[in-house]
Amino acid sequence: MGRLNDKVAIVTGGSRGLGGGAADALCAEGASVVIADVLDDAGQARASDLRAAGHRARYVHLDVREAQSWAALVDGVMATEGRIDGLVNNAGINIPIDIEEATVEQFQAILDVNLIGPFLGIKAVLPAMRKGGGGSIINVASNSTKMALPTTSLYGASKAGIANLTKTTAVHCALRGDNIRVNSIHPGAHLTEMLENPQVQAMPQVRALVDAIPMGRMGLPAEFGKVVVFLASEDSSYMTAAELFTDGGLTVVSFAHPARG
Repeated sequence: MGRLNDKVAIVTGGSRGLGGGAADALCAEGASVVIADVLDDAGQARASDLRAAGHRARYVHLDVREAQSWAALVDGVMATEGRIDGLVNNAGINIPIDIEEATVEQFQAILDVNLIGPFLGIKAVLPAMRKGGGGSIINVASNSTKMALPTTSLYGASKAGIANLTKTTAVHCALRGDNIRVNSIHPGAHLTEMLENPQVQAMPQVRALVDAIPMGRMGLPAEFGKVVVFLASEDSSYMTAAELFTDGGLTVVSFAHPARG
């Protein structure tokens, strides 16, 4: 405990799900966490719960698609905290659809949140991190960067983009001597709020997914949070441009595709 004492971290999409797990874990290790999201009620509630538990947390409304929203967030954090040590680019959306059914408008909507959003966030925090002597940027990609399903045509492309943006940014920062590390996490299915519903868990496609996971279960947001803490802390001080897959081994086994036809 306390690996992140005196550190300040921003978590986008931190109101619930994997982002919520990240916010909880970072706080538990001593970080001051800024939950940045568009889900105002959920974000305020999570920050309030964390403060009630003795942690340092607050909520800030952020639309990751807007550069001015990022600028306001960074300015506000620097004014109150004086530093930014970590950024978790977790906010994301998905539209399950195949390439022939997908529209340009749907693809643009996914790219704006899943790829342009992290791009803007990285550009916004880099000067503050340099000023503070370094930092850790953690981009949430997906195991879809190594798995291909017809319905991940748009989502998978956006996550492949963030995986590559992670590597190029990591090398850029390393060659500059910035002491800013940039890594990506590639989660599979996790038991978030939506999937906790027993009716959802009983759906044939959900059961088939769980059955295909070698570990025989979905991950937990708290487990995801532990990986975030590892990458945010000095425990991973010699890691940059790395991809960490948190999917119970699913990416290394064959996944049953729908029947042809």
